[in-house]
Amino acid sequence: MHYGYRSSQAVDSESTYKKSRYGGFGAEAKRRIMLGTFVFSAEYYTKAQKQRRLIRDKTKELFTEYDFIIVPTAPTPAFPLGQTSKDPIASYLADIFTVQSSLCGFPAISLPVVTNKGGIFRPTIFGETFC
Repeated sequence: MHYGYRSSQAVDSESTYKKSRYGGFGAEAKRRIMLGTFVFSAEYYTKAQKQRRLIRDKTKELFTEYDFIIVPTAPTPAFPLGQTSKDPIASYLADIFTVQSSLCGFPAISLPVVTNKGGIFRPTIFGETFC
């Protein structure tokens, strides 16, 4: 525990590990770790790998006809700076559109966008609007 979070309430080596591991993660990180541990340790892992293969195959099939798959990075605008959603499902769904590329192992990029007067979203990089 030379680097990273170390609990100030630890009194011996065992409590150092337990309290530091418990206290070093936020609620959302703990939730995702527990969910991942459950899925990985259960028989669901094999089923999940089959679903992953299906998603990868369908995505590869799309790339035989198209050069790009364009989807928003998130289904809603970002949470205000310094605030997060109190709803864990909303937090999980905030990055749902980024999952496909991660599952498939394909590269992805997120571009900031602006809305013009007609309400049309346009990709923007360094203040330059495209399309």
